[in-house]
Amino acid sequence: MKFDFCVLMIALASMIQVIAVTQLMEDKMCLNHLKLDEQFCSNFTSFPNSNETQTILQAANKFKNWQFLVSSIPSLFMSVFVGYWLGNYPKYFKPFIISVFCGAIIETSLMLVNSFVFTAPWWAILLAYVPYALSGGIFLVYSAVYTSISWGTPKHLVIVRFSVIELFAKTARLGASFLGGHILAQDPWISGQRKNYAGVFIVGLSMQLIGLIYTVLMKPSFVYEKNIEKEKASFIQVITDVFRISRAKECALLFLKKRPNSGRLRLILLLTSGAICNAAIGSEDGIAYQFAQRVYGLTEEAYTSMLTLVYVPPTIATFIGPSILKFLGLSDSSIAIFGCLSLVAFFAIRGIFLTIRGYIAGYVIGSCGRISSVAIRSLIVSTVDSVESAQILTLSTALEIFTGLGGTFLYTSIFSLTIAHQPGAVFLLVATIILYPLLVSCWIRFGQRKSDKLDDKANVEVAMHNEEQKL
Repeated sequence: MKFDFCVLMIALASMIQVIAVTQLMEDKMCLNHLKLDEQFCSNFTSFPNSNETQTILQAANKFKNWQFLVSSIPSLFMSVFVGYWLGNYPKYFKPFIISVFCGAIIETSLMLVNSFVFTAPWWAILLAYVPYALSGGIFLVYSAVYTSISWGTPKHLVIVRFSVIELFAKTARLGASFLGGHILAQDPWISGQRKNYAGVFIVGLSMQLIGLIYTVLMKPSFVYEKNIEKEKASFIQVITDVFRISRAKECALLFLKKRPNSGRLRLILLLTSGAICNAAIGSEDGIAYQFAQRVYGLTEEAYTSMLTLVYVPPTIATFIGPSILKFLGLSDSSIAIFGCLSLVAFFAIRGIFLTIRGYIAGYVIGSCGRISSVAIRSLIVSTVDSVESAQILTLSTALEIFTGLGGTFLYTSIFSLTIAHQPGAVFLLVATIILYPLLVSCWIRFGQRKSDKLDDKANVEVAMHNEEQKL
């Protein structure tokens, strides 16, 4: 559980800045680039149909694309090597997470500089993400945490442990949405600022420093088999061993190797399904604030207040849902089906009913949507050997980031095209895409039932044979 707190702190510190960064970018676009008056820029959400407002929101969509691109590309390169590194040199778990916190601290410090140098162009904000991206970012944290779970958790409890990680992520989002919006809405803590950007970044920086201190003092508690030769290897020897071209070939072979009971096809379908579910949820951040500004006309404070409220049901459902469903005797594949259905409802309702009531209803009725990715991740762990888990889960996380990159472009592109007349179309499209992981989960469940029937038939035949021998 020690790594779980690292997830909470890095996610909380990062998410608390989301609205402030987007608002800072929009203000720079409005005042510096479009040269509009300050009164309009302070209340442009009150004019959702104006050309100026739509130009600002479309620019914010473009910014989100670049933001995700800059922060994700290094992770895709690292995914080829990090899985092998984690799997063969576990003593580097802690240094990896320390490096992420250091990168995050540099990023937030640069954001703070951007808030003071307001005349700098909006794209200068993107440069702040480079140190965090090069440190591995959230990709490296999740890769380490998922690997430690697969090593130290009994198979039947893996889904519960993954749900705990999701609880920490949801709790971070819940707390961050409330704190970030309310701090930003306060009078500037430092004079000379248009809004309290500095206050948000200072709080985020403080959280990252606390997380760094905790990680430095932390002693990892998971158990792993030690390889004496690799434990004694120097850092230079580790680098030489890890960063080989052959490691890319090994990654490919993990997917291409034959596995019993259609295991290869099952693994590929599960990895892509999990990536789609995560991208559907995570990539929405690319338009979430702009959507609320355009459709509901909300300010940052009103948006974060509503977001804090609607995050409560998914947070509770994601934590207790898998445990209750396992207690009721449902398999991981059945839980995945339930989660995918909930996820479809989550997007479809908000795409059809473009009101605040529809928004809230989508979150309440679709509150179990995040369970889909938890269950699918548990199915992935049960499909591979424990010795492969580090590389598979690292590649799974990288695939989620890559798909999330595509998801962000999908969200922002469709929303920009339909922003004037059908802003909810993007959610309806995403709801349709979720049918893919739903069908995969149904196929796996059908295969499990067929396998169970064959096992039962074989057991009956063995029992009858034993009875005949006794007679």
